[in-house]
Amino acid sequence: MFYYLVQTNFIDLTIVIFSYIFLLTNRTFEKKQTSTFVVACVIVNILIFADSFDYYFKSFSYPIVYRYITSATGYTFRPVGIILILMNIKQKEEDRTHYYLIFIPALINMLLAYTSVFTGWMFYFDTKNVFHRGPIGFLPFLISGVYMMDLTIRGLQKYRMGNKRESAVLFLVAFMAVVAVLMETLLHFKFIINGVGGISIVFYYLFLHTQTFKRDALTGALNRHAFYLDITRFQKRSMYIVSIDLNNLKVINDQKGHQEGDKAILTVANGLFNWMRSGCELYRMGGDEFTLLCPRLKEKEVRALMTAATSWIETQGYEIAWGMAYYKEGNDFEKILSLSDERMYEDKKNRKNGEIR
Repeated sequence: MFYYLVQTNFIDLTIVIFSYIFLLTNRTFEKKQTSTFVVACVIVNILIFADSFDYYFKSFSYPIVYRYITSATGYTFRPVGIILILMNIKQKEEDRTHYYLIFIPALINMLLAYTSVFTGWMFYFDTKNVFHRGPIGFLPFLISGVYMMDLTIRGLQKYRMGNKRESAVLFLVAFMAVVAVLMETLLHFKFIINGVGGISIVFYYLFLHTQTFKRDALTGALNRHAFYLDITRFQKRSMYIVSIDLNNLKVINDQKGHQEGDKAILTVANGLFNWMRSGCELYRMGGDEFTLLCPRLKEKEVRALMTAATSWIETQGYEIAWGMAYYKEGNDFEKILSLSDERMYEDKKNRKNGEIR
């Protein structure tokens, strides 16, 4: 049995160990974000050992309290990997109150799992040490389903914001987690969830690591470097180029501080993301300047998008100026981009003179 457990868990443990090393030596992410992934690796370790001991205790001819504990631990920690990925997504999206609400279903699940040692509500073992689900044995699956739904919604939001690659990664993580649960539940495979969980965490972390070189840390928009990398791809099709600039950023920084200035920049990005259509890409070119590329939209659709975004941003207490130009395949891209910038500066001048488009 010992050799079987080593054989089935060795790869999972190796993945987790190398993940620890990478996480503790990497300085790309904020400390809080890195800590989230370290905790995720700890959870995978706990699950590996809990499942291994549970498999060992299963060989006994009678139930013992330790098997109740290992089973309760498995029920408790299986949804946590998804929770930690959701935490990472929510860290910059929601206030602290909403951020911690995510733990409530997991805490309820943990309480019921460990009290099942005495109540048998979630699971119990008969005198021959055979596992049985209790009256609410479905609850962990229901709670995991809720987290999966939340993760799917977050993936759809990422897709809507133009972050198609991250949305694809989140969909893949959710899909593989569901497959792993079905394989263990219906086919009675062992240790699949732990392996999938470990690989998913590593894959998502490495994906985010590569994205730090392409995305602006404050707003989540693509950065200037990504813009010039993407030009080659976008030059092969016609599109509208929109140049956007936040008005009065210097005044905000001087009078209210740079933290308020960052808040204003983030509000502009969120306003653009909220109204951005599928196929568009948003770039923060530096400071208070953004560029929006819209390859699939008609002129009236782009104007409607920008009008809606501008109105929403104004309700938040800020103002933007913008200009747009049409690029056709074969045109000089830099000239069309400059034309878009010129129209944006013209709009900025008009707004200062009280002339609103």
